[in-house]
Order: sequence, then C-alpha cells, then structure tokens
Amino acid sequence: MKRTALIFCCLCTLLPGAAHAAKVPGLYQAQTMVASQSNEERMTAVRTCLGLVLVKLTGVREVARETALQPFLQQAEKFVQQYRYHEAATAVTARPEGLPGPNWRLTVKFDEQNLNRALRAAGIPVWDRERPSVLVWIALAQAGHKSFAEAGETPELLKIIQELAQRRGVPVLLPLLDLVDHRQIRPSDVWLDFREPILAASARYNADVILTASVSAAAPGIWEGRWRSYGEDRPEHEWTTQTDLPEVALEEGFNGFVDTLAGEFLRSPGYIPVGDIEITVGAIDTVAHYARLLAYLESLNSVSHIHVKAVRSGEVTLALTAHGGAQTIIQTLSLGRTLEPVADIDGHYYRLTRSR
Repeated sequence: MKRTALIFCCLCTLLPGAAHAAKVPGLYQAQTMVASQSNEERMTAVRTCLGLVLVKLTGVREVARETALQPFLQQAEKFVQQYRYHEAATAVTARPEGLPGPNWRLTVKFDEQNLNRALRAAGIPVWDRERPSVLVWIALAQAGHKSFAEAGETPELLKIIQELAQRRGVPVLLPLLDLVDHRQIRPSDVWLDFREPILAASARYNADVILTASVSAAAPGIWEGRWRSYGEDRPEHEWTTQTDLPEVALEEGFNGFVDTLAGEFLRSPGYIPVGDIEITVGAIDTVAHYARLLAYLESLNSVSHIHVKAVRSGEVTLALTAHGGAQTIIQTLSLGRTLEPVADIDGHYYRLTRSR
C-alpha cells in the first residue's frame, strides 16, 4: 500500500558557518554491479548508469517512463567518456536462476559537453551543477515520544536521506544536533511548524533551503510523513506522504521535494530553451577579479556564451546567453557565493564577493 498526497501552497553532514550552495560533484558519473566484463553485460550496465545520470541532470525521477529520454538510453554508449571495473570486495551469491552473481563494480563517466548538447538539442532542460543546499530536520514520534533522527540513534534513516540526495544530485546538510541546536530547537517545534525556532536554529548552517519532516505511525501499518520547506525569497511548500514503512515515507517525501525543487529550475511555465540577459558586476578592481568572474560564469552549464559589452572603472557589463532564459540564470546566480545581487540598483547588478 502506498499513497502520496502532495499539498503544495553530497552529501553528508557538514560543519556550520560556511557557504554551502555549491557545484555538485559526480553528476556525470554512475556505477552498477555486473557479473562479467563481457560486451553484452557492459552495454546493459552503461544504459543503467546513463539512466542514473539522467535522473540527476533532468530532475526526472522515472527516466524509464519518460518517452523523450528513451533515445538517449538506447544510444548510451555514444556518450561514454570512460569506464572502469573494480572487483567486488566480497563474494556475491549466485542469482536464483543459477547465473553468476554480480562480482564486478562498473563505474561509467559520461561526456558532459556531448550529453548536455544532445539533451538541449532535444529540448530537454539540464539542471546546472550549482544547486541549492538543503538542511534537513527529521522529527520522529514513537511510543508517544518525539525525538530528532540522529546518527547515533537512527542512522538508517539518515542514510536513506543521504543516499537519495546523492541519487538526485542535491547537496544535503544534516544538523549536528549538538548543545547549540538543542538550546534553540525541539522536535515539537518541527511537529507544530513553529517557524521562528526552526529558522533560528537553521541560521548557523547557511543552507539555501530548510526541509522539515515529521514522521509517525498514523495508524497500525500506516506511516505518515508531514513535510514543509522554507527558503529565503523562495516559494514554501507543504505536503504529506502515507506508506506502510517509515523508510518509504522518507523516500517518497524527499523525492517529492526534489521533484518540486527541480521544477523551479527546469520546468517552470516560463522556461525557454535559450535566452539572453545582460548583467553588470561591480567590485572588479584587478585582473585577478576579472579572471575569477569569467571563470565562474564559464563553469555554469546554463551559460552557453559570454560577451563582454563594457569595462569601466571597478565594473564590467556582460551579455550572457543562457539555456532556460533570463530567469534560469538569475536563479542560478542567486545560489552562488561568487556574485551577490545589489538590490538598490536598477537592472541585474551584482557585486563580486571576495574569495574565501
């Protein structure tokens, strides 16, 4: 039994204090287990790996059901940049039908430029490397007692979130739940959606989005997860999931969140394949500053062309051609810590931050 009701109104624990929106590593790489190094097994495994990569790049959870992505899976080998085998550390039991077990781990890396180019040529948006960091608070209710999911008490639940984050290509932060956290927030604050203590306790982690989950046994054999997301200058959402297992409640809830997050960047009603935007960047005082600015913009997948229109004392104006148009690049720039918008100046004006 599985019901999901959406009501919309890596990747590990990191120390607080740093800026966490970052370029997600490993987006174009995946691995799977194979029984041999034969060409036939490798071709099947390469398709599997490309499917895993497409989940991270397109935000589509069920790649096998997406008609537009089937041609890519059928021609998966043309996008391979390199692959390598690693022998399994321990012996794997043979499969029920008598065939040998998967004794090799195949890691496949795909060609970023060719894959991006092919996806965009097919009209499929590609999620940029730079993505919002997500701080996750999980409150549990068991036997009338409310507590936070912690590494020492419920490591299997946190592992689910970390694995899902890696699978979907989303940078996740887990709270330390140290004395500082416990002074500012209680599990009941998450259960009752008390915004002030949630935001106050989350401030030290500098995450772009705060995600809370309240998980409990709503009835015998039914686990319910109530979810809410918070974010500065971002839409807030809330939704519920109901399943027969707490692990599935976490999986469905987190996947629902990433589906929505990806939709903000990739499948918004205003999405257009290519568009232009002009930005001006201040605090460009040296050649090193100028080089850092260009290196940052060139590193963004959503930027396909940069044209320098004007260079003045302390600032530069550039015309950018962006996949997804102006709104996509504005959202992407807002995640980074390289440029910060200057609100009191008309137009798209940014200031180059000092490197950290």
